Amino acid sequence: MLDCRKQIGRTRLLIGLAGVLTAALFFIWLLMGLFGWVPTLLDVFGVTGMRTPASITVAGLLLAAIAFWDC
Repeated sequence: MLDCRKQIGRTRLLIGLAGVLTAALFFIWLLMGLFGWVPTLLDVFGVTGMRTPASITVAGLLLAAIAFWDC
């Protein structure tokens, strides 16, 4: 198995991990909101404001995809 840490640089690894963690944060918030442990995304952002967390999540996933592209 190929070790990605040797193939990509440290900066790209950190950027990719930041993108994955950003997307994971909103996913965990979504799950916790469904169980009623925290306010849901709809409670905080509203229906029209759902574009904000969605765009942040997509940006994080795109950032991770670019960072880990050649791995």
